[in-house]
Amino acid sequence: MEIDAVTLGLFLASAVRLSGPLILASLGELISERAGVFNIGLEGIMLIGAFAGAATMVLTGSPMLGVAAGVGGGVASAAILATAVVIMRADQVVTGIGFNLLALGTTSLLRQLLLAGPTESVSVRAVSVYKIPVLSTWPIVGRGLFSQSPLLYGGVVAGLLLWLMFRYTRLGLLVRAAGEGATAADAAGLSVTAIRFGAMLATGAMTGLGGAYLAIVASGGVFVDDITAGRGYLSIAIAIFGRWNPIWVVLTSILFGCADALQYQGQSIGLNISPALLLMFPFVLALVAWVAIGRSATGPSDLGRPFIRSAR
Repeated sequence: MEIDAVTLGLFLASAVRLSGPLILASLGELISERAGVFNIGLEGIMLIGAFAGAATMVLTGSPMLGVAAGVGGGVASAAILATAVVIMRADQVVTGIGFNLLALGTTSLLRQLLLAGPTESVSVRAVSVYKIPVLSTWPIVGRGLFSQSPLLYGGVVAGLLLWLMFRYTRLGLLVRAAGEGATAADAAGLSVTAIRFGAMLATGAMTGLGGAYLAIVASGGVFVDDITAGRGYLSIAIAIFGRWNPIWVVLTSILFGCADALQYQGQSIGLNISPALLLMFPFVLALVAWVAIGRSATGPSDLGRPFIRSAR
């Protein structure tokens, strides 16, 4: 099997582009998990962000407003979920699954009400492509790495900033304390509930941005029912597979993006494999990640445990 430079460049560009929603959402999940909240509702938050972004862009004609609406939708939906699991201490897994189902039904209904008719085409180039001077002209990697959406570049920068935050700042220490020793943090005078709630809002912002990326950049502004197609669950697996390290999470997201790109580019690079099997590949990879790593000793010790102050 021989792969020419053009084919390899197209595959790399597709893989990196498809990794964008995963980078943003998995970094968001990393924040909430570092704070001790196992956010199963990531799929629903991403779906709401995607709908808010697409609907706003269609109604206003502005992709920038669509991106902002996606972030706002993510924050609003995360606030609802955080109220249930952080303040009311509902079961994080059950509540998250229920929230995902609610988000799927709600966005499907709103799509039929608001986006069912014909709509005018809106250019998304302002948020879909930015060619970095000089670097974008490099063979093979130029198009794949340096001719991508500004939102994807922002996700990579966010990964670096989160790594610095968790490693060197007081804010990072507070978030880690809420996830690794909630009782001790409370005894030290910290508000674990406020920290976890804030972490969930940050998760909502990142995940809503990932949803907006998916609907506006990756899909050209077209929203369809269940557009996320399990990417929220993949992002949870990526956060674990990346050992809760932002740098590794970004790199793992790109790996999953490569797996996702195989279903579109697999035939062109010479893989004689059924498209249905290629479609399964990212989820098989996620399952392997869950089984092989699971909740390792490096994870936050209070992850998934509701904080009850009277329990200390």
